[in-house]
Amino acid sequence: MAKAKPLTQDDVFLATYVFGGALSADGELAVYVLSETVGKGDDEKQCTSLWRVDTNGGTPQRLTAARGNDQQPQLSSDGNFVYFLSDRNDVNQIYRLPLSGGEAEQLTDLPQGVTLYDLSPDGKTLAFAALAELPSPQGPHDHVRVTRAWWRMDVLGYLDKIAQQLHTVSAKGGKHKALTEPEGMVTGLHWSPDGSEVGYATSAGEDQGFMEGAIKAVGKRGTRVLFEGMVQDFFWTGDRIGFADGSQMSRHAQLKTVSLKGGRLRSHTKQSDLAVGAFFQVNSPAARNPSKMIPTSDGKSVYCGIAVGGEAQIHNISIQGRERNTAVVSGPRICTLVDANDDALLLTIQDHNNPPELFIHDLASGEERQLTDHNGTWKQRIRWPDIERITVRSAPGVTIEGWVLKPKHMRAPYKTILYIHGGPHAGFGLSFQADFQELVGAGYAVVFCNPRGSTGYSSDFASSILECWGKPETQDFDAMLNKLVRDGIAHKDKLGVTGVSGGGHLSGWLIGHTHRFKAAVPEQGVYNMFSMWGVSDAGTMLINLEMGGDPYEQPERYWELSPVAHAHKCRTPTLLIQGENDIRCPMEQAEQMYQTIRATDCPVELLRLNSCSHGLEMVGPPPLRRFRMNAIIEWFDRYVK
Repeated sequence: MAKAKPLTQDDVFLATYVFGGALSADGELAVYVLSETVGKGDDEKQCTSLWRVDTNGGTPQRLTAARGNDQQPQLSSDGNFVYFLSDRNDVNQIYRLPLSGGEAEQLTDLPQGVTLYDLSPDGKTLAFAALAELPSPQGPHDHVRVTRAWWRMDVLGYLDKIAQQLHTVSAKGGKHKALTEPEGMVTGLHWSPDGSEVGYATSAGEDQGFMEGAIKAVGKRGTRVLFEGMVQDFFWTGDRIGFADGSQMSRHAQLKTVSLKGGRLRSHTKQSDLAVGAFFQVNSPAARNPSKMIPTSDGKSVYCGIAVGGEAQIHNISIQGRERNTAVVSGPRICTLVDANDDALLLTIQDHNNPPELFIHDLASGEERQLTDHNGTWKQRIRWPDIERITVRSAPGVTIEGWVLKPKHMRAPYKTILYIHGGPHAGFGLSFQADFQELVGAGYAVVFCNPRGSTGYSSDFASSILECWGKPETQDFDAMLNKLVRDGIAHKDKLGVTGVSGGGHLSGWLIGHTHRFKAAVPEQGVYNMFSMWGVSDAGTMLINLEMGGDPYEQPERYWELSPVAHAHKCRTPTLLIQGENDIRCPMEQAEQMYQTIRATDCPVELLRLNSCSHGLEMVGPPPLRRFRMNAIIEWFDRYVK
């Protein structure tokens, strides 16, 4: 084996990522999704394929080639077939593949493709969601007249163009049948346990705002509304449905259930203040790895992901009687629930130096077995950074958790980059971050932490930045950096700062309030609260909440908390990065920041990423990710010396 060496950019793209999967009814087989980079140069792309592995051990076997995106696997109850979505013929369609061998059979053929699907409990019927019609490019005379309160969304564009409807088709293929009229966007789809109805979560309807939606069910009796509110997904259990309610945005999402017979809505995590959903910012293809909520067969409890500081744990939460929850899988890592039965949990597990692999957890014995090791040989070639967890008190009663990755091929004190997460109500955890690793390989220590506003600690901690964005976090970052300097880890004269979205905002805020950084790279940030309120797809709801009112109600606060109001004081060489297609934090935000800093004669550049929506530069096509990281490292190399 060759001597381990510092990681390079090419090494980053040799990593593979397990996400998504299905467990057979007898628990003896798992089918999972593997993301890998294929091709070279401009043809390089991120593809996903299906693999199978016996849960009692054995070598994983590839089921499909990595030519496009194969995802959302579901196994038939008899274990003979795996169903999945694939865009191998340009748009996503449902396919069925015999596990005994053979070619995949295409079951749907809609020009507009399929977005979600679910196999009925008896295995005979597929329900699926699809756009009502094939999107067409806007012509020179297709002028847009806006009448909706919420009319466009990042990635999707104009919402009146993305109306979806439900259909059914035989699990063997054939003619499909429409179940619903076109409405909004379907984000969750599940058959009822008895197979009499198809439930679906929908949002972005004509009369709905950014955080508004509903859970509905359609069957022989027509369509009924089960719950009104914004939820991404849900589950059936007995005569109830359950979901994570994150409608308060600045506070932890709660696990709630509601009776289908007209009972009251109940929260099962309010008193314990659990961060249901375990949402972390992950800067790699592993970001496509949401944790599922899976009820036990007796309907008494639910397994779901919970954020506890920087850990993503799996808890069993009672949905009967008083609030009770038990941490079933925990530890310093990110655990994601992929599938489950009454005997076992199927998980992906990752940490700072290990991309996600597939594991199975036996519920009776507590035994945990690793089923895949796709990155084993590759990891042995890399000289991985040392990792140190750091806690620091930044204010009375306020303790901040963070981590630093230290390059083994460099000597302390290190050139150090402060990397700030977005959200702002999210967090960094113990996940594999491709950006961090590439910066370490380039000779930088990377420090990242969860300042006030982050989730995973308490709802009060998460909401403590309301109406004062930037001010508490500045204290927290200063305390963290001061400790690193005192401990001889970070070089006080060789500091840089970067971050995406909310992290872009805080990077922009810091350079208007301190001169301690030698270079800054704010990305996809929020810099002017006034215009953000008016132009962002989330502006009128998110910024209203965070600023404590509309701009005409709180004009002084809107301006005071805008980084652009302080950018004339910037003396830090700054590279602003913004996506041309970003609707969440539009380009005009960076343009204002650029013009203000440039007027001070401080070195500043604006990198406009073509065809890039919000966050795509972190998880999108490899050529885009390479170009962006090259620009970031070049900027830091130029000024952090």
